[in-house]
Amino acid sequence: MKSQTQEVRITIEARGKDAREVFAELFTQVQLNFVLQVDLQRTVYLTLRDTPFTQALQLLCEATNTRYSVRNGVYYIEPIRREAPPVQVRETRPRTVRLVGTGIPLQAVVEEITKQTGLKVEVAPDVPNLRFNLNLPSVEVEAALDALCAGTGLRWQKVGEGYRIERVGAPEARPAPTPAQSAPANPRSPAVSPRTAPSRAVAPDQSLRCPKCRYVLQLEWRYCPMCGAYVKHLTDRAKREQEQKPR
Repeated sequence: MKSQTQEVRITIEARGKDAREVFAELFTQVQLNFVLQVDLQRTVYLTLRDTPFTQALQLLCEATNTRYSVRNGVYYIEPIRREAPPVQVRETRPRTVRLVGTGIPLQAVVEEITKQTGLKVEVAPDVPNLRFNLNLPSVEVEAALDALCAGTGLRWQKVGEGYRIERVGAPEARPAPTPAQSAPANPRSPAVSPRTAPSRAVAPDQSLRCPKCRYVLQLEWRYCPMCGAYVKHLTDRAKREQEQKPR
């Protein structure tokens, strides 16, 4: 039967025919049994003239994204199942960093954080390139940023997937309320006790200035945020003087 099948030559003219009808016509010409194991609801444009059966069957399968197999003399037509593309797993980098060294410039520190974690850390243009003595063998990124900004007049904030280091801006001054906006005093209300009065932020000591750029310093700063000068000895002395003042 196999030799007779190979000798049969096929002629098919399919211009927008249903694929199921084309398969049926093909196997009718060779008088062979077939099973269509797929619901082919598509049209086929195919012209074959005096083509060997096996070649005609292969061309029709290619046109309909199917394949055939033969079991016990019966041709089975089934769809070609495409393998799903492999899932790309994003490489996850550790969120901890190792920062150890002396006299490391700020720009080099943030570049090292980016290198170790893949997180972008940018520095505002007006931030001085301070130098740090660091001994952080294994810390979280945000803990490392806290250590960098502590006592330097700097702060960090989350920006998208990364971070940004910038200078601590001066607090916005609020205009004093006009007499018309002020609430009238209630003569019956008791006076506020000094112990229960809300605390207010104390303005920085205007006499405490950086010896290099004359920028006004805060008592907790170790470096001048304007020029990067080391001022911890000045702020520590100012703290001691403030503690010794009579209250």
